Amino acid sequence: MITKKIINYSLILLLTHFSVLFADINVSEVENYLEQEIYLRLTNGDNFTCVLKEAQMENDSLFYITIQTKIGKTKVYSNEIAELIPQQSLNRQSNRIYLLPTAEPISNNHFISNYEVLFFYGGIGITDYVSITAGRSLIPNTPGEYQISELNAKATVYRQYWESMVGDMSIAVGANQIWLNSYNQLTHLYSALTFRTAKSVFTGAVFTKLGAKDVYDFKMSNGFDIASYPFVYENGDFGLALGLDTRLSQWKDIRIIGELWNSSIAQPSNTGVLLGVRLANTKFSADFGLAFFTSPILLPFTSFAWTPF
Repeated sequence: MITKKIINYSLILLLTHFSVLFADINVSEVENYLEQEIYLRLTNGDNFTCVLKEAQMENDSLFYITIQTKIGKTKVYSNEIAELIPQQSLNRQSNRIYLLPTAEPISNNHFISNYEVLFFYGGIGITDYVSITAGRSLIPNTPGEYQISELNAKATVYRQYWESMVGDMSIAVGANQIWLNSYNQLTHLYSALTFRTAKSVFTGAVFTKLGAKDVYDFKMSNGFDIASYPFVYENGDFGLALGLDTRLSQWKDIRIIGELWNSSIAQPSNTGVLLGVRLANTKFSADFGLAFFTSPILLPFTSFAWTPF
């Protein structure tokens, strides 16, 4: 009986230690969030967004915070707080919509992702200015020369923050190289403009295709047979893309994503629309949706991303 009591007491002490450990809040960071919209999750499971008005200290530790909600101000003591995150930090995928890179940098939101199950993709940020992404398909029974690869470099050259509202504007320039097999190399230069609000990210981009070829022959092979799909993509074509990533007000973990692509403004028929849902937290995200093309073609799309740091 005595041994059982000792074990129970030890478990209580251990759980108490871990509760304090995981509820610990970086005080200097909390003070940086004053007058900002934050996401607050309590130890009882309640979660909501609010505005942080005050952070009260006691013995160099956070004692309580004062928050502004729709029904008024209230105090929340530190032992009731399980998680406190600034609203803008909830969307760690803001450097991209689905395929479309936004003007925002990756920064420290380095990620590893998987597109359409067979395409593996990753991105790193170098300071708050340079973002590098790269990916390659791993299609079973397909020789390496028939796989698809992509490399993208983006520089965020300007950012503007507003004191009167939550959000910012970013401008970026970039270039990417796509290998549709080893035989078809597509090079693009692009510029993107992104507006971010408390709930949404809006992006517009223009791009041009460089190179000498106008006609390409995309090939697929299972190691024995080769299927050929010729297509025309003229050198110097200008295209545009629009993207939207917005949070549903009721659920912080569910977002609507959409993209509109036109590869040549001279040919409106070269247009595709992607519309889907993103399930995301601060570590993982999953995208599910449909892509519509004027061909007409209807295709499902998926992606899964891990942002570990």
